[in-house]
Amino acid sequence: MPTVLVVEDDAPLRAALIAALSAQGYQAMEAGDVAGALAEIAAADVDVVLSDIGMPGDGYALLAQLRRLRPQVPVVLMTGIEEDDLGRRARDAGAYAYLVKPIRLSVLKRTLDDACHRA
Repeated sequence: MPTVLVVEDDAPLRAALIAALSAQGYQAMEAGDVAGALAEIAAADVDVVLSDIGMPGDGYALLAQLRRLRPQVPVVLMTGIEEDDLGRRARDAGAYAYLVKPIRLSVLKRTLDDACHRA
């Protein structure tokens, strides 16, 4: 069972993502900000990180830290803002993928499955 760390500051959305991923067969962990995510990463092995960009501490900052601490862990960034520059910036920073909210569950599952198999 792949482990996904969901990093999202919007608590209702985070809970919905956790529930949806659990129903799809993932073990889902959660954090509401960068500090919480780093604590979770230090305490447990994760197969993939699903992180919001616009949150306290910034998703790009989390990505940069994860590239140094756990370069083998794929990071999928998500945001509610659809801009070509954000997707390009995410890929350039080392994100495995970039998704725009709202995210269809089938797209999220396919992306996370692909990321887990890549790792």
